[in-house]
Parts: sequence; structure tokens; C-alpha cells
Amino acid sequence: MKSKLLILFVLFFAQQAYSQVGSGSMLIGGSAQFQNSENADFQTIRVLPNVQYFISDNFSVGGSLGFTTQRDNLGEDDYVRTNTLSISPEARYYVGLGENVHLYGAARFGFGFGGSTFIDGNDRTEINDRSTFNLGINPGILFTPGSSIGFNFELNMISFSRNAVTPAGGNTTTVSNGLTLGINTFAPTFGIYYIIGN
Repeated sequence: MKSKLLILFVLFFAQQAYSQVGSGSMLIGGSAQFQNSENADFQTIRVLPNVQYFISDNFSVGGSLGFTTQRDNLGEDDYVRTNTLSISPEARYYVGLGENVHLYGAARFGFGFGGSTFIDGNDRTEINDRSTFNLGINPGILFTPGSSIGFNFELNMISFSRNAVTPAGGNTTTVSNGLTLGINTFAPTFGIYYIIGN
């Protein structure tokens, strides 16, 4: 019985050792991002679970469902908390740089909603509601080190964002648009994925 279990154990990990991306495989995982501005006393945390399905060896479709929270510290116990939920369909095209390294370009659009709250100790005051829309093209690298685990590193390259803010109880909406051109190395995104199939 012990020898049978040992054989099953070895076969399982042998299969894991050769699991690579390709047509029919899936990536399940996601990424996280943290930004901190000490001068402005401002922090952002973003969590983006992501799924990718390979419809060919070099092309995947999928998307992410994300949560972003921002804290703008105004005083010792006073701060503004902004929370946003978002959904972002995307497509990626991969170019192999070796057996375990894949360069990719990701094109995505997304939209989200949320709001800001002023917090003073135990008191909470709703400030506004907000909605977001964005488009982006980002370069990235996916590394699959001979196992079912993949790691990716992605940078923001070209992006457009539209933010609409409506004060609580108000009917006037302020809209701001932003355009980024060029690679932003100050806000990289790291991801960890589990590879299914192939």
C-alpha cells in the first residue's frame, strides 16, 4: 500500500512539473498592488483576482474583479477612506522568450463604482459616490518555473481613465479624465497564478 501511494505521489508531482501554458490551459490567481506616498500621507491597496483562458498557444482571454481601497490621512485620527469595486475584461498576446518565460501585451477595459467616507474617530460621514472607466495597454512577463505556478510582472504603459464624482446628497457630477503615455515604473503589478491543464 505504501509503495502505491508513493507511486501516485511521484506521478502527481511529475505531472505538475510539466504543466505549462498553452491552448486549453487556464491561469487562476491574480495580483496585488501597494502604493505609499509619504509626503502626501496617502496609501493605496489594490487586489485583483484574475482568470485567463488560453484559446490558442499565444492568446488568452479573461479578466479580473478588483477591490481598491485608498486612505488619505488628514490628521492624527482624521482620514478619508475611498473604496472601489471594479470589473475588467482583458485579452493577452504572448511571445515565448524561452521554455519558461513569456512576454505579453495586455489590452483591457474596466469600470467600477464606489465612494468616499470621512472618518473622525468613531464618526463617519459619507462624502461622495464615484464611478470609474478605464482603458489600458500594458506589457508584462509571465514566468513559469517548471511547475503549475506562474509569476507575472506588469507595468502600466498606455492608459486612459475617466472618474465621475457626485457629492453625497448632491446632483452635480464632476468628471475628470486622465491619459498616461510611457511606462510607469513607480506602480508595478505582481501576480501569482496556478496553471490548470496542458
